[in-house]
Amino acid sequence: MSTSTVQHPYFPRDTVLPHYKPNVSSLPEILGIFFGLVAINVLVLWFSTKRHTTGVRIKICWFVSCGFIHFILEGYFSLYHATLAGEDTYLAQMWKEYGKGDSRYVTGETCMVAMESITAFVDGPLCFLTAAAFMFPKIYKYRYVLQISVSICQLYGDTLYFSTEVLEGFAHSEYWHPLHFWFYFFFLNALWIVIPSINIIDAVLSLSQTQSTVDMNTKTTPKKKSLKKYH
Repeated sequence: MSTSTVQHPYFPRDTVLPHYKPNVSSLPEILGIFFGLVAINVLVLWFSTKRHTTGVRIKICWFVSCGFIHFILEGYFSLYHATLAGEDTYLAQMWKEYGKGDSRYVTGETCMVAMESITAFVDGPLCFLTAAAFMFPKIYKYRYVLQISVSICQLYGDTLYFSTEVLEGFAHSEYWHPLHFWFYFFFLNALWIVIPSINIIDAVLSLSQTQSTVDMNTKTTPKKKSLKKYH
């Protein structure tokens, strides 16, 4: 392998990225801005939803945060995947940094583009709608239907994400690296396995309980068939 082909920090090392440009922002800058914005978003939502129960407030924070991440961050990837490795915008630098944990995002792999496009433009708006359903009376009755729908989408997408990389032998990152593999690839994505699973179970139990109540209230005694006597 020619050393001239290795001009980037990504795996496999022979990945060809002729348009790649190193990030101009430092790692603390890139991660600090991202997690800072997430924290501000959560704090604003938490203190502005005091009239709701703790459980509902947690759901609102989760779904709104997911909505922004799906629609803005993953939407950017969907639209600019072909060129982001050579860009200096903040979102492009975010993806170039995350790409150290999964280079499929800097190469614009077809499966990632398709999956993230659905996540951005279907899951993203659904997350906002789900959060709104827990906040506004007019659509309150749809909250658990929306919760289970978007959570299934998230769980399916993340399961597909993990399983494709497992089948490829974790070839797109430095295996066991504490930051790139364990934090970027494993931990951050595991959140979208664990939390949607909890939300699915919660929605199923709530919908089942509601259906049981409806069934009890609408229960009727079967009409007896009249028997005719024949002589």
